[in-house]
Amino acid sequence: MGITAEEIGAWGLAAQLRESQAAHGEAPKALHGVETPADTAEEDLRAEPARAKAALGEAPTIILAPGEAPAAVDTVEALLIAKADMLRVYQRGGEVARIVTLDHAVEAGPVRKQAGTIQLVPVSAINLTETFDGLATWERLRETKDGPVSRRVDCPARIALAYLARVGAWKLPILTGVVAAPIMRPDGSILSVPGYDPATGLFLTGDGWPTVMPAPTQGDARHALETLAAPFAQFPFVSREDRSVLLVAILTALQRRLLPAAPMFGFTAPSMRTGKSLLSEVVGIVATGQPPPAMAVSGDRDEIRKAVASILREGHVIVNLDNIDHPLGSPDLARAITQPEYADRLLGESRLLRLPTNLTWLATGNNLAFRGDLAVRTLLCRLDAQAERPEERSFTIGDLKGHVAAHRAELVAAALTILRAYHVAGRPSQGLPRWGGFDEWSDLIRGALVWVGEADPCASRQHVIEDDPDREQVESLLSTWHGTIGEQAVHLGSVIERAGSAPGLMAAIIAVAAAKSDPRQPDARRLGWWCREHAGRIVGGLRLSRERGASQNGAAWRVSGVLGVSPPEIKTENPSREQKTDFVEGCETPKTPETLPAAAQGGLFGGAL
Repeated sequence: MGITAEEIGAWGLAAQLRESQAAHGEAPKALHGVETPADTAEEDLRAEPARAKAALGEAPTIILAPGEAPAAVDTVEALLIAKADMLRVYQRGGEVARIVTLDHAVEAGPVRKQAGTIQLVPVSAINLTETFDGLATWERLRETKDGPVSRRVDCPARIALAYLARVGAWKLPILTGVVAAPIMRPDGSILSVPGYDPATGLFLTGDGWPTVMPAPTQGDARHALETLAAPFAQFPFVSREDRSVLLVAILTALQRRLLPAAPMFGFTAPSMRTGKSLLSEVVGIVATGQPPPAMAVSGDRDEIRKAVASILREGHVIVNLDNIDHPLGSPDLARAITQPEYADRLLGESRLLRLPTNLTWLATGNNLAFRGDLAVRTLLCRLDAQAERPEERSFTIGDLKGHVAAHRAELVAAALTILRAYHVAGRPSQGLPRWGGFDEWSDLIRGALVWVGEADPCASRQHVIEDDPDREQVESLLSTWHGTIGEQAVHLGSVIERAGSAPGLMAAIIAVAAAKSDPRQPDARRLGWWCREHAGRIVGGLRLSRERGASQNGAAWRVSGVLGVSPPEIKTENPSREQKTDFVEGCETPKTPETLPAAAQGGLFGGAL
């Protein structure tokens, strides 16, 4: 075993031991922290007992001496680094964490995880002590009248505790995340070799992936789009952008680990059993090989905050907020979607974790709606079977999840072919409106999909924003205020007084500022707080502003029209069934599941499947 720089400092103390051993005619023993070639030869003579200590290979000896604990910690860290990939132990978010695979389904609080789910678990001091015992043979040096001697001991718990306390000074590889499918690196190359990738900090599980063409053309990418879209040909998407949302969700789930931010993807329908949960599960199967962990969402903000922190700490690739039955709003979830790191304290501790947020969030629900910050961070895929009993429909693919799992390699390669082709082409601008906060996602994922002929998935944002109940309340109050009072600056007391003879304005005020003592009456103080919260916001072409120079005791407010700003028009496009099944540019017939094997055999991929 080679000697690392961390181990060189161990030789000083060990020299004293060897000199004493030689003086007493003893055979030389291991140096402090490493073995010399002589040690290795002697160990070979001992045969299997020592070698069977662990499946980690031949274990060196670390000798503990008074005052040398820091050197011992340095030495065992070098051994840990050398075996990090095999042990699947890395540093992430201020913790030492291990990659594990669940051997059975788990339901922990609001989160349900399937057997086979890959996640991270923090390494405890007890677990790390056991690991250190497997990495080395530990001996303790003590002084006797005949000189220093050593004896076999277990790794002291304080060694593991000391190592875990070195937050910020660990030399373990930093883990960006675990991926269960190949991914395109920022330079356009494809990560497809299992294990830890130093260039990205990602750990890829699984192998046997097909080789993506090194220089695919736009034609190859469009052929790949047909392959990727084929399994979903019979889904009743309301419009072209709704299918685009599904496809962009798949591309995002595969590439999310290397994007600083990405939107949430919602799947909705007016009735149950239309296929929204099935689509969310299929997105997870493409990205990870199995349905994503499902999280139930409560109305308690603190519960959501703790659930978000727990999910991020476990390092999942994708999570589905399942069967949401109320307008979804959460500042903590919104923060996890747009910020590259999510800071939160461990329950019962003062320690602050800074967790990467590079996972894909999905959400499902009937007539799904988002409110507040989430409404401007979400894309929505709408389904409408136009049937009273959607569950009675029949499909060419009877078991979509099984079908996608069986063809997962082709689908992943098709998705990467689209991204790779767009990158090779120089990522040509598609002239799309900017979406602040998701610029890199828009430049790569959204741009690539539009480049191959799909509708802009961000067209679905309009439906999400218009259905935001918070926005509806703001628009209702501003429009009735403006219609009743005009653009003059007035005190809130006057607004409430005028509302006495304007039922519409009164209803809008009570909706946002009802008195706690009597919800049928307005509360002037609560209305003032509401006005401060929404001051300057433009909704429906109107803006609420505080009149400058007004006294603190009599603030005046004005609702005025904004020149050149008007409410966005809502598309009412409802394509025929033929349109719903044929959205690939240049295709004369609807794409059906039978085209998948043919597409896979058409030369998209450079390697065997």
